[in-house]
Amino acid sequence: MVRSVEPNPACRDISPAEGKICVKAFGLVQKMYNPDRIRGPLIRTNPPKGRDEDPQWREITWDEAITILAERMKQVRQGGLLDSEGYPKLAVIMGQAASPAAYAGTLPAFFSAWGPIDFTIGGGEGIKCYHSEHLFCEYWHRCFIGAGDTPRSELVISLGHNTNASGGAAGVLRHATARRRGYKRIQVEPHLSVSATTSDEWIPIKVKTDSAFLYALIHVLLHEHDRARSLDVPFLQKRTASPYLVGPNGFYLRDGQSREPLVWDASAGAAKPFNALGIGEFALEGEYQAAGIEIGADGQEWRHDQGVACKTGFQAMLEFMKPYTPEWAAAICDVPAATIRRARRQKTPAAAVSGVLVTGCALPSCTGCCPGRPAKERACRRGPGSPRPCHRRRRRPPERKIVAGRGRRNPRPLSPRPAGPHRPHIRS
Repeated sequence: MVRSVEPNPACRDISPAEGKICVKAFGLVQKMYNPDRIRGPLIRTNPPKGRDEDPQWREITWDEAITILAERMKQVRQGGLLDSEGYPKLAVIMGQAASPAAYAGTLPAFFSAWGPIDFTIGGGEGIKCYHSEHLFCEYWHRCFIGAGDTPRSELVISLGHNTNASGGAAGVLRHATARRRGYKRIQVEPHLSVSATTSDEWIPIKVKTDSAFLYALIHVLLHEHDRARSLDVPFLQKRTASPYLVGPNGFYLRDGQSREPLVWDASAGAAKPFNALGIGEFALEGEYQAAGIEIGADGQEWRHDQGVACKTGFQAMLEFMKPYTPEWAAAICDVPAATIRRARRQKTPAAAVSGVLVTGCALPSCTGCCPGRPAKERACRRGPGSPRPCHRRRRRPPERKIVAGRGRRNPRPLSPRPAGPHRPHIRS
């Protein structure tokens, strides 16, 4: 019998939380032995539904449950997998959003063999804290946890992420460590949360207007600052799609032979595939004339053999973001334009670190060709049942990917694993 869950001090040098555990873990013991816990499949015996209706759940065996499901699925398959409007008749809802389908054994293979399904990933109860965050971080960033580089940051602008209440032992410790070092945190959300009360500034904002606030921040960064100083230009040139040329139809202009996206080599005065050797300088801004081919989203093609006017993707973004001024955003999100400008001006000079540590080795200082000015905004709005986080990373140095490849950024140099079990002690 499990009696308690305790921290493991042996993990101090390898755990982001220094071996400490989240308080939720202590509740798992009660959950495990709760006499009212669900121990098997349940079937509803009272068809009417409503606030005052008792569903009259009755426990059945797994054989009974599988037989019922099999019979109903046979009926669906006999009538065709799609309805009259072309939508799947079978809906599959997995309540534990933190567990991607890859963890479900042979179940995904069964669904693939079945055919089209309406697949919904919910945010039901589970033993993991963040639910949707783990899922989407694995899909987008190939990591289990999406975490800002708080221990090395000088400023964090957080949109609704209540980290001091829900960040767990590691999240709270990382922010406390950064706060002792002197970093600043600006919390942007409608209500005065726990994290807002412990931040350097709380910016109240109208519900569901975060995008307008962020658009205005981007506008200030692009159009009210010296971009050569406020942006990581070498990173944008060599590590993003910003220099890709965009054709008149709004799609990337590609090389006619290799079909690779084209960039403009400013030193040679010519368009070249982005992966060509010997590109002297990637043009980040401007409009040019180049020959190539555009490929649309549905495979349609536009050939421009005689050359066509095109612009870089970064130039297209500059033009797109120009109308979204802080004054425009203030009318939508109820945040004064001066406050938006102040938040961005605080961020720009603060985005800088001196170096990166990987497996205990110090990499060269992040200057010159490898500027490392990591900055991050984090937005999290809670939908029904689970957080819905969205991460926007800015100017992350290439070396950081080495650390992030395993899905965790340790605030200290990685060290050899100490002897002994590397997990919380479970006393039985």
